[in-house]
Amino acid sequence: MKNSSVGACFVVAALVGVATGVAGGANAAASGTEAAPGSAEASSGAGAPTCEGIVSAGEYRNSLLDPITGMSLFWQNDATILYVGIVSPGTGWLAAGFSDRVGKPGSNILIGAIANGTVTIQDNYGVTKKLHLADKASSVLAFGGNEAAGLSTLEFAIPLASGDAQDVALLPGQRVQVILAYQATLDSFLAEHTRYSMVEIMLDL
Repeated sequence: MKNSSVGACFVVAALVGVATGVAGGANAAASGTEAAPGSAEASSGAGAPTCEGIVSAGEYRNSLLDPITGMSLFWQNDATILYVGIVSPGTGWLAAGFSDRVGKPGSNILIGAIANGTVTIQDNYGVTKKLHLADKASSVLAFGGNEAAGLSTLEFAIPLASGDAQDVALLPGQRVQVILAYQATLDSFLAEHTRYSMVEIMLDL
């Protein structure tokens, strides 16, 4: 996972617990876009965000920088799909979880890592305050990852309401609790987070 600067987008055709893809170099760049600490911002963000693993300025309508984890969160949705970008100040795994209530239990958690030119993403659900497990079927529609200059970027698209009993059904205009977490150096999803936080966002109408 070290000294790489790669980005790629992968459309997930099969519903599996873990999806991987070989990161391509065509979109090699570091994501340096950040929002003001602790604040949510809206931009004009024309069209749906892409998921090549690079967050461009104005790509998402909404963004915030979490002061606890130092992670940047970007999001945008239409009537059926939620597009998300997260950037962590580390080179290990990074994750975002979504719920209609505070806390990990019941949350839909997407965790990803970029290692040796491969982007891996796993769809999880929160079981207890400390435990989360992989979904039997992934609801990830598309994803991409990038690592450069000590930062990791993960972008993905998921349904607002997948119909999966292990996923939280979300609605446009809803207030959503978001878990943010990352591992500073380790790609293993079994490695404990370095920092963890929870923020609240508002989905687009």
